[in-house]
Amino acid sequence: MAFVTALLVSLDLTFHEHHRGIVVALVAVPVLSLAVPADRPLRWPLFAGGLALSGALVSGAVDWRSRPFVLLATFGNIALLTLISHRLQLRLHSAEPPPAAAPVPPSEPPGPVYSSRRPSAPGARTYSIGDFQLALRTVPQANRTIMVADLCDARESPYGTRILVADLMGKDEATRTAGDQLLDQWRRLAATEPSLAEIARRLDADLAKRTERFAKALLVTFHDDDRAELVCCGHPPPLLLSDRGDVRELNVLTPLPPLGLFNLVPHGCAVYTTSFTVSPAKRLLLYTDGLDAMVNAQGGPFPLRDWAAAHTDRPPAALLDALVTALSRHSGDDLRDEAMLLLLQVGKREFRHVTTALHADPASDHVEAPPDCDRARV
Repeated sequence: MAFVTALLVSLDLTFHEHHRGIVVALVAVPVLSLAVPADRPLRWPLFAGGLALSGALVSGAVDWRSRPFVLLATFGNIALLTLISHRLQLRLHSAEPPPAAAPVPPSEPPGPVYSSRRPSAPGARTYSIGDFQLALRTVPQANRTIMVADLCDARESPYGTRILVADLMGKDEATRTAGDQLLDQWRRLAATEPSLAEIARRLDADLAKRTERFAKALLVTFHDDDRAELVCCGHPPPLLLSDRGDVRELNVLTPLPPLGLFNLVPHGCAVYTTSFTVSPAKRLLLYTDGLDAMVNAQGGPFPLRDWAAAHTDRPPAALLDALVTALSRHSGDDLRDEAMLLLLQVGKREFRHVTTALHADPASDHVEAPPDCDRARV
C-alpha cells in the first residue's frame, strides 16, 4: 500500500502539468486493502486510507490553487471509502468460521444423543356415530406432532350420517384459517342442505371467495336404508373391504376438481354424486393422499390394496394402527406429508357427531366408545 501510494504521488508530482488526474487514483488505495489475505489486522483499511490521504495532501499542496475542487473531492472520497472498507473488514472478520474445536478426548463421556425419528402419533381411536363404528388415526408429517392441513368431520343430520374428509393445500397459518372456515361451513350445510352435490358447490364457492387455498375432499352421506352417496373432489377414492378379503376401490362417477377450483372447469362444473350400498359385511377405508407420499427407498408406493386384503379380519382401530406401522416400515419413517385414516363399519348408534379440530384431538358430544371388539359381537 505504501509503495502504491508513493508511486502515484511521484507520478502526479512529476506529470501534474500534463496528467492532472493521477492523484485521483489514490481513492482506490483503501479498497485495495481488502485484497490482503484474511489474517490482515482489523485496522488495516484505516492504515491504507491514512497513507492515501497523506499522499493526496502532499500532491495537493503543490497544485492547490489550480484544482482545489478536484483535490477536495479526492480527500472526501478517500475518507469515505476508508470508512466503508473498515466496516467491510469488520463484517468479513465476523463472518469467518470459528476455528475447529479440538476433538473430545476418549476418556470424556459422550454427550446426549437425540433421535431424528418422527414423534410417535397417538393410536387409533374408535367412536360409534349414527349406525357406524368409526376408527380414526392421524399421522403427522415428519418432525411435527400436530395436523395442519388434514381434517375430518362426521355427524348425524336429518338426512343421514354425513362425513367430510379434506386435505388442504399448504401447511401455514393461512391453511389453518381456511380449514377452520371450511369446517364451520360444512357443519352448517350438513344440518340444513338435503343435496350433497349442493353442499359441494357451496363449499367450493365459499373457499374460493375467502382464500387462495384449495382442498381435496370427500363428502359422504349414509342414509338409513343402507344407501350411501359420495362426492369426490380431487381426493383419493375410498376402498371397500369385505369380510371375504376382497378389496376394491370405489368406482367414483365423474371425479371433480378440489374444492375452491370448480371455476377452472370450462362452461361450468356439473356436480354428480356416486351411489353405493353399505352393509355389516363391508367396511369403508378413507385416507388422505399423504399415504401416497410414503414410498420406499426405490420410490415404490405402498401396496395398500394387497395389505388391506390380508388384514380385513382385524378390528377397526387395530387395523389402522397396524397399517401405520406397515407404512412406517415401508417408508423408513420418512413421512413427507401428513395423513389421516378413517375406517367405517356398521355398528350401534351412540354418537351424534365426531369432528377433528385443527391442532387438537377429535372431539364429540359423548364419551368415547369402548375399545375395539370383535365384529361378530358388534
